[in-house]
Amino acid sequence: MKKLLFLLFFVLNFSLFAFAQNEPQPVSGFTNLRHTFKSENMGEERTLLVHVPSNYTQSDEKYPVVYMLDAGSAQMTMMVGILEQQANAGEIPQMILVGITNTNRNFDLTPTANGFPGERGNGEKFMQFVEKEVVPMIDKGYRTQPFRIFAGHSFGGLTVVYSFVSRPDLFNAYLASSPALHWDNRIVIKRAEELFKQKREWNKTMFMAIANEPGFLGDANAFRDLLKKYNPKNFDFDFQEYKDETHGSSTLIHYYTGLRMIFKGWLAPENASFEDLESHYKNLTKRFGYQILIPENKYGQFMGRYLQSNQNEEAIILMEKAIASYPNSAGAYNALGIIYERIGNKKLAKENYEKAYKLAESQKNEQIFKEAKGNFERLVGK
Repeated sequence: MKKLLFLLFFVLNFSLFAFAQNEPQPVSGFTNLRHTFKSENMGEERTLLVHVPSNYTQSDEKYPVVYMLDAGSAQMTMMVGILEQQANAGEIPQMILVGITNTNRNFDLTPTANGFPGERGNGEKFMQFVEKEVVPMIDKGYRTQPFRIFAGHSFGGLTVVYSFVSRPDLFNAYLASSPALHWDNRIVIKRAEELFKQKREWNKTMFMAIANEPGFLGDANAFRDLLKKYNPKNFDFDFQEYKDETHGSSTLIHYYTGLRMIFKGWLAPENASFEDLESHYKNLTKRFGYQILIPENKYGQFMGRYLQSNQNEEAIILMEKAIASYPNSAGAYNALGIIYERIGNKKLAKENYEKAYKLAESQKNEQIFKEAKGNFERLVGK
């Protein structure tokens, strides 16, 4: 009994109920997975840098993907920091980051030669590479959700907007940082106008921003005026100017603000009931086009509330919902075992403790393994 009371104290005060695998984990440096391969479209070796969420290996979840141009160590570290910190704060989802490197960025990231044959204008072939090789490779090799963000700066920002006008179904959201929309007499803006003449429902989000760059302002305003003219349905657009930043310093604030804009309203309201949470995540699912589950730790918080008020049946129903959403969660089975032991159903308590420690062992989750196996052995008298 003392052991059980201790377990309940742990649950009620920390609301983790052994769901430790979904708490923020230490990021192992900002180590990226490197994929180097021969590209058929580009006719040369290309390299991708991939960073997965810190809980990737301890879950079977699928994740949205950010594809970022100009990937280098500093750029990757910056974006990983934004993604991890904001996801841990609950403001955005955990996401996979794919950094696309270049061998000749000025050639790859311009859609037309504009008077520089052989030096500029490889953008269409580069986007074929992204569409036909990069995205399928990531979808095959990683657990991805069908929600993709494309991010780029300067010529990279131009490529981001070009990707929309040339392949509007490839990405769901766009981060265009200081895009060079003046390129080739605003050719991408002209292509955008032709696209917006189509009467369709877009379900797209685009964040565009510049620094203190008077030479870029007129082109960004021209794109914004185009949206005002055609008012495309369900095309969520925001433009910001950061006059205290330079062309080189602005990327961090552009990407941070853009991600917050894309996922505005992601964080569940404080003091929400469980029914409110179910409604919140159902609305997010509809908005983003893939199933978005209530986070595991939320189940722990509500389990604690139910046990405090002796709502044992409600706690059981809650944990059954948790297991339905997270069938491989050792923590959920351990928590359900705690509830059954509390109400005196030792048979079901033992069954759930056993499931919990066996799952934890296969997942190499030492904390839950020790806790759940200890609970099981205590009940069977070992």
